[in-house]
Amino acid sequence: MKPILPVLKENPRYVQFKISSKQTLSSKDAGIAIVAGCKRFLGELGVAKAGIQFMKYDTKIQTGVLRTNSKMLNETKAALALIKDVKGKKATVSAEKVSGILRKL
Repeated sequence: MKPILPVLKENPRYVQFKISSKQTLSSKDAGIAIVAGCKRFLGELGVAKAGIQFMKYDTKIQTGVLRTNSKMLNETKAALALIKDVKGKKATVSAEKVSGILRKL
């Protein structure tokens, strides 16, 4: 079987996001809220096309990393901006940085 050409491979992008909330949130709650918010805006097909994956979350500074496809980057950032609550608590999510390498974040 022939390997996939580099031109045909999807290019991942890593989005660093920050959750602004009065209460600290656990990594599990943040991951569920991020994926659910993206599903609400993009739908299941859009999330599948974007290849959204919740990578990690730091509870102390309330920042995390999300993996997405380079073609669906703007849609993913819009989905993050539309999240208004996390587990019934008011919170806003903003995309801070975008990188093609996880190390740079």
